[in-house]
Parts: sequence; C-alpha cells; structure tokens
Amino acid sequence: TLWVIKNRTGEELGPYSTEAVIGLISAGGLIGDEKIKKYPYGKWMEISKESQFYDSLLAVLEEATQTSHSKIRKTEKPKTEPDEISQIDQETQFHPIQKALPKPEVAPPVPRAEQVTFSTPAAQQVLDLSSPNVSVPAKKKMILPLFLVGISVLLGLLALVWPDSARRLEKPHLLFPRSSSTTKANPASSKQALQKVISSFLQDSYDQYLVSQNSLVNLIEQDSQNLEARGLLCLVYKELWPFVMQDSADFESVNALTRATRSLDPVGINGIYCEVSRLMIFGKFREARGVLDHSLNQPSLSSAPVLYSLKAEILSSDREVATAALYAEKAKKLWPEWVKPQFDYASNLALAGQVSAAFAAYQEVLRLNPKHKKALVEQAILQAKSFQQKEQAYNQLIAALHLSELIPRPIEARAYLSLAQMAADKKDGRKSLEFAKKSYELNPGDNIAKEMVLRLGGAKELTQKSSQTGELVYLGDQYYRSGDCLAAQAEYKAAYELETTNGVAAMKAAKCLWQLNQSQEAILWLNKAIVADKKLLSAYVLQADYYSQKYNYVAAIQVLNKASQQNANQYEVIRGYGMVEYRRNNLKEALAYLQRAFKTYENDGETLVLLAKTLGGLREYREASKYAVRAVEVDGTSNEAQLTYAKVLAQLNGVDSGISYLKNLISRFSYTLDFRLGLAELHAEAERYRIAQQLYEQILDADPRNKKAFLGLAEALRAQGLFDKALKSFLDAAILDPTDAEGIFKAGMVYLEKDKYADAIKQFQRAVKINPLFPRLNYYMGKAYFLNGDYAFALQASEEERKLNPNLADSYLLAAEVYTVTKQFNKCAEEYQQAIKLRPQGAELYVKLARCYRQGGSPDIAENMLNIAANQESGLPEIYKEQGAIYESRGDARSAVSAYNKYLALSPNAPDRNEIENRILKLSSGK
Repeated sequence: TLWVIKNRTGEELGPYSTEAVIGLISAGGLIGDEKIKKYPYGKWMEISKESQFYDSLLAVLEEATQTSHSKIRKTEKPKTEPDEISQIDQETQFHPIQKALPKPEVAPPVPRAEQVTFSTPAAQQVLDLSSPNVSVPAKKKMILPLFLVGISVLLGLLALVWPDSARRLEKPHLLFPRSSSTTKANPASSKQALQKVISSFLQDSYDQYLVSQNSLVNLIEQDSQNLEARGLLCLVYKELWPFVMQDSADFESVNALTRATRSLDPVGINGIYCEVSRLMIFGKFREARGVLDHSLNQPSLSSAPVLYSLKAEILSSDREVATAALYAEKAKKLWPEWVKPQFDYASNLALAGQVSAAFAAYQEVLRLNPKHKKALVEQAILQAKSFQQKEQAYNQLIAALHLSELIPRPIEARAYLSLAQMAADKKDGRKSLEFAKKSYELNPGDNIAKEMVLRLGGAKELTQKSSQTGELVYLGDQYYRSGDCLAAQAEYKAAYELETTNGVAAMKAAKCLWQLNQSQEAILWLNKAIVADKKLLSAYVLQADYYSQKYNYVAAIQVLNKASQQNANQYEVIRGYGMVEYRRNNLKEALAYLQRAFKTYENDGETLVLLAKTLGGLREYREASKYAVRAVEVDGTSNEAQLTYAKVLAQLNGVDSGISYLKNLISRFSYTLDFRLGLAELHAEAERYRIAQQLYEQILDADPRNKKAFLGLAEALRAQGLFDKALKSFLDAAILDPTDAEGIFKAGMVYLEKDKYADAIKQFQRAVKINPLFPRLNYYMGKAYFLNGDYAFALQASEEERKLNPNLADSYLLAAEVYTVTKQFNKCAEEYQQAIKLRPQGAELYVKLARCYRQGGSPDIAENMLNIAANQESGLPEIYKEQGAIYESRGDARSAVSAYNKYLALSPNAPDRNEIENRILKLSSGK
C-alpha cells in the first residue's frame, strides 16, 4: 500500500510505502497531526486515526516521555539546545524530491519516495519498543499535552544525529585475518558465503563494507588460500580507508594483506586488486595508474569491471573527468548490479558539466540502492545548483543527512554548505550560520564555508579546533592526489597539531615537504612522526632514506638502529640498512643486508630493485638480471623496477637492448616522464650526447620544473663542450631546489674545467653552505684553491674532506701535491704513504712517492718505491723518467741516459720531450 501525506502547511508529500511511513514516525519525522490518504484515490484522515500507524505513534511518544523524565531526574539540568538538524521546521523534514524537473526530456524524474527508507540504529530501537501488546486504555489517549509532542520530536531528531557523530568519533581499525582456523570451510559453503559478501559489496555503502570486511576476514581465516576473498578484502580496505584510524597498525594490515596475496597470486587479478588498492591508499596514484594500464593491456584482464572502475577513480583524481566517465560507464556495463561505478559515472558527468545526464545517472544509483547517501546528497546539490529546484533539494538533503550511513567528510561538508546557501537565500541567517559552521567543521580547508561563517558572524567558531584529524588527513590525501603538495602538507600538519599522536599525518607532511624541496623540515617532521608512533617503521626507514640522499650516512644508520630496537627482524628495516650501504657505495655490505631482507620477504619490490642495482654495481650482471626480472614481475607498475631492468639489459646485452625496452614502455605509458629520463640517461652513458640532449629538452618542454632533466641536460651539454649552456642548466637546477647542492657543485666543476678557479671556488663555497656532506666537494674546492695558488686554503679543504671521508685517498693526494709545490718533501712522502694504504694498486702513486723521497734526500728509498711500481705496471713511462732523475742525482750519467731514453720510447709524445732530450744531450756530452 502506498500513502500520501499532507503536512500542517497543506503540502502533499509522497507517495510512501507503509514501511516508509512507519520509519518516518519512528524517527520523529511525523508527530500525529498530519493527514494521510491511500494513494491515489483514498480519503484524507488524521494519521493518528489510521490503525496501521497508531501503535508506532504511541510507542514513540511514550518512549520519548520516559526518556525525558529519566534524563531530567538523573542530571537535574535544563535541556540542551538541539543539534542544527533538529531546529529545522517540521514541514521541511524527511521529504525527498517528489516532483519531476520542469523539462523531463532533459532531466528525468527523481526517485519515488518509497525507494528511500530512513532507518537508523536509534530509529530501529524505537521500533523494537513498539510492542503489539499495548494496553487498550493507552490506545484511548489520542490527545497528549503539547510539551510531550515537542519532546518527542526533539529526542527523535537527536537520536538521528547522535549515532552518526558517535560513529565518526570512534574510528575503527581495519580487521586483519589472523592464523587459519583449524576447521576448514568446505568449498560449497565458502562459495555461498563469498556470494553473500559480493552482494553486500555491490551496495557501495560504509555499513555494507563493514559487513563485507567481517565476512571476508572469517573466510580467509578458514582458508588462507582463498584468493577471491583476499582480492575483495583489499578492495574493501580501500573503501574503508577514509573512515579508519590510519595509524601504523592499519598501514601494516594493508601491507601484510597485499604482501601475502601477491605471494600467492603475483601476476593474477586478485594480486593486482591488492597492489592497486595499496598504492591508492598510500597516495601513489601515478604508480597505480601504471599498474592498471599494464593490466588492461593484457587480453585476459581487458574485460575486468573492477579494473575499469579503479582506472575511472584515478582519472577522476587527475581531473580527467570526461575520460573517467567513459571508464566508469564501461565498468557499469560489465557489472550492472555494482553501484560504485554507476555513482562514479554520475559524479564525473556532473564534473564534466553534463548535468542532465548526471541527474539521470544518480537516479539509476538510487534505483540500485535507494539509501545510497552519497547519491542522495550529490543529486540534491545538483538539483539546487543546476536546476534551481531548491525547495526539493533542501528537503532531500535534510532527509539524506538523517541517514546513519557514513560518507566521506568532503561530500557531507558540501551538503551542509549547500543547505547554508539555500537557508541564506531564504534570509534565514540563523540556520545558514549553523549549516555553514557544520560544513566548516567537516572541511576546514573550504574557504567558501569559512567566509560564510565569518560573514554570518561566526568568527569565534573558527578559532575552535576540530577533533576530526582523520578528515584533515583525508583532505590532504585529496590534494596530494591532484599534485598540490603545498595544500596537502598544510592539512597534514593541521591534523598532527590537533592530535600529536598521529604519526601517519606527520609522515605524510614530511613526504610532501620533501617533494617541495624543504628537506630539513621534512626530516624534522619525520622526527615528530617517530615520537608520535614509535612502531611506525615506515617513518624510520623514510628518514634514513632522506638522510642518505643528503649523504648523511651516520644519521641514517642511527635512525635505522632505533627502528631495529622496535623490530630488528622487520624486512623493511633490514632493507633500509642495505639502501644506505648502497648509497655510500659499500656494495658488498649492502648486498649482505639486502639478501637478508629478501629471505624475510621475497616479493618486496624495493628490495628486489636494490639487489639488482647492487649486483650491477658489482658487475654481476646475470645475477642482477634475475632480481630485475623478478622486480618487474612482482610490481610491473614500479617505474624504478622497469628502469632498473632496462639498465641491467643494457649492461648485459648492450645499450640498444635497454633503449628498445624503454621505447616500448614509453609507447605504452606515454604520460610517464621517468621512462624518458631513463632513455636519455642510457644514451648519455653510451656517449650519444646529442640524442640525450634532445630527449632532456623534450622532457623540460613537458615539465619545466624537472630538476633531473636540467641536471641531465647540463651533463650532455658539458660533454659536448658547450660549457656556457651547461652552466646555465646546472644553475637552473639549483634554482628549482635550493636545498640540493648538486647543481651548484656541478657549476663549480664547469668553472674548474674552464680554468676559472676563483669562480669555481665561489660555487664550491655556496655548495658547502647548502650541504657540507656532499661527496668530494671539499676535495674539489681544495683543488681549485691549489690551482689558484692558495695553498693554505687547499690544505684546509683537504683536512675537511679527510674528516668526512677518511677512507678515501683523494684528500691525502691533494695534501701531497700541496707539500710537493711548497717543497715540504717529508710531509709529501707521508701523505702519499697514507694514500697508498687506501689505494695500494696504483703504480703512479709509488712513482710520486719516489719523487718525494728523492727530493727529500732519500734516493735509495725512492728506488725501492720505483721497483714496486715496475712490478705493478712495468710499462708506465713515469717510472723511467723518475729513475733517470735518481741516477742523475747520483752522477750515474750512463744509467740516467738509458732510463730517459726508455721514457721517451714509451711516451714518444711526452709534453716534456724537449726538456728530456736536452738532459740526455747534456749528460752524454759530460757537461
């Protein structure tokens, strides 16, 4: 049976089903003085006289009275003001859109009222109290005091609002399947249970996702090999992520489920579901897009509706709404019962300006799920904004917001903002302010809501901090997805400042700050993340990563030591040690750590990539290729894995094989600049500098702020002898990232090569101020001082280099050169001896040491040094030149002439040939 309701103002609403009317009564939306008739030809009568609804009305009123008296006795305090929703006039409550739009040919009619039932936990509790055994005398009490009616309305509305706010404040953790149950479910029951889960999942609602999560966890605990349950649970995690705690425990749940599923299904569709969900949860949308592109290009996966839906979501986050709508449309055609792609299709149409088509699409969502809160909200906002049917939109928003279903804060905030604007149009400043305050509380980053609160006189409310830190993090994630790291880090910081135990917010702020080239502040925010959540291992490893990129290896190791105190056997920490040792070029030690990490978890893409790079550095190319191939198999979307594989191919099979591989990737993923950078680097390594230059220039045309491209272009120009252009590119890179010393250092190297020593020294001094730990910076600055004749400063720079890198020979060699020029031959010999300890296989060093001993008056020791040099490299011309000088100092002219002649024979184009020939003539003549 359907019913039409007439409220106190005479407005007709409906038709509603009997169940819907009872739901409205139970929720407090109807108070007994309305009229009702059967649809379409019934007679009007008071709703309280209709037997089907009398019991419900009476039960609500009696319960309200008892609750009110009980609360007054317990608290003995006056009633508090109701929530803003409860202050709305009765005639505007619980009335979804009933009237069609003015132009039905372009705007289809809205959903029928009976499709939307408003049931909440509180309302259900009231219904449970409606016992059929109500006493007959009670039924005769048709007229109740007005204050009881008011109390019933007030408490009914508060009951609607309270559960939703309580649920938002008490955020759950993701549920993670533990060890398998001893009793295994049989395949038939598992399949039946999975079908029920899928039915819940298709509804696209928070409550149904919770139901799905519980069931899926149980299924996996009974059968850990159930890949379908695992893949679906990963998708559920993604949908629940905005509503959960998002702390280290939730991060580990996501990582652990993905890790285990990919181990069981490394290249299958369920492993892909988990990997894409993980990447999207962690804000790596570019990488997720790569995985999806790669997957959809495979014939076996090209008709998977979930993949199209995920691609639509990513495209929408990149503001490619027209294309996103096409992918969502494809997903809904492949799986018509699934609500999510239908909603995404409608949303993208609305964003693309196709409002009529969007309205119709929202209608289809509500046909599939009449209580889909997001669709109700978005449709109403669309109707108010685009079709100017504000009264109907207002009613539908109020009705939707009374639903207990949780929706993302930004959507809910827009609903309240729309209500505020419509209330302002009605000149109702009080309601408008209340709604605007609610919108601002839900989304503090919305300047429109903020300005509206200020304009309506609510400045005091803006100073009050919101406790909804999770929503600030969620908002930051939205900015991060769209590439706006400046706005994202502000939201993450605000979330942390409101809740200083939120380590994830601090870590996300650090990531954004690093991308904004604010490296020192990024490291400081990682300190905050670690203090906030000592078990957040990702924060430790990330900080070690940042320290090592700044060449502060000591600090990086210290951070990892702290992490190992939390969990010494965690593969992520072990991999961190390997990463630091790789960056400091301690390849054998790096390999040992990385192999340990690999044994702990064999499918970690980052470990596999580092293993391939390390083995490549050790020139074990075949072994490196095994890990590179495995890395691509595990995570074909990882740009780093693909680039590493291409470089290993180039090392193993020649540079053209690596180039061919990258060209194929570029044709498939044309929007990914990393592959173009890798291609340019391979050409540069093959000394094809002109081609590399062109590639770098193309990258900069697409992304004028690409620091790597500027540095690569500068190196290509420098190799071609185009020093002025190279210098400009190095300095452009330095401007892009003032915290990175590389551009300034390389600019100094260009000046050094052009013999402009004073200019080189200036650049090196600037680089030292930026990062005094930059590799070999002090050595080259000392070299510039030495060539400029500033020997004291050269020695000082040598000492600074020695403090930073005591195990490198460079600083000792520089000091030896200074002592040679200043004729301090004993000190010169000492420095060369230290250099030889660090670099014992250098025959040339023994020759230089011999020269110092000879000039210092120790020719016998000098001759011994030359014998060692000859044993290492007998064909080195400098041995015989220095040998001739020793014989000459002893007065042995014949031996000296023989040695000098051997020198000229081995080095016929020696720069000092004329001088040596003159010596030979002089010694031969006996003069």
